[in-house]
Amino acid sequence: MIFTIGRQVGSGGRLIGKIIAERLGLKFYDREILQIAAKESGIKGEFFEKSDERNSVWGRFTSFFMSDHLLPAENCLSPQSLFKFQADAIRQAAMERPGSVFVGRCSDYILRDFEERLDVFITADMESRAKRAAQYFNVSEAEAAKKIADMEDARADYYNFYTEKTWGAAASYELCIDTTYITLEQAADMIIEFAKLTGKLK
Repeated sequence: MIFTIGRQVGSGGRLIGKIIAERLGLKFYDREILQIAAKESGIKGEFFEKSDERNSVWGRFTSFFMSDHLLPAENCLSPQSLFKFQADAIRQAAMERPGSVFVGRCSDYILRDFEERLDVFITADMESRAKRAAQYFNVSEAEAAKKIADMEDARADYYNFYTEKTWGAAASYELCIDTTYITLEQAADMIIEFAKLTGKLK
């Protein structure tokens, strides 16, 4: 069973993924994927960190430029090359450890050929997300709200570009949960129960 968790910043998606992994004895992957991609590609991890769930306008331009055979993309640290290495790392992890939880990084799209997979998106209202993010980043709630907006613009742009789907849209996932009025533990319960109801989790 594979769970993929898309999430708004501050919604608790990462923590929900960890709870699911712990309860079901599954392997948990978040930023760990960046380390795997760096190790397998031989590229310094800092390049994956800087491009993590980001896809700038400049990155699109350079990718297009290189795809026109002026520069070979596979020999450069283009956004597309880094994405390919990361996608390969996600698929490799899924094959080596079928029981896994993946957080973000287009994992739902990358693993779309794995049948026993549940794609989930976690959301919450801005007030509750700002409170959680303020504690995590150690900033004011106003600063957290601004940081959330910036991060989510980058995250949505990245997801929409590489998947040709819409980040956060219900149609892109099998289950969407709002954590505004429930605990993260309750959200994890709902996801696990849904996986059982669909027959994906035996």
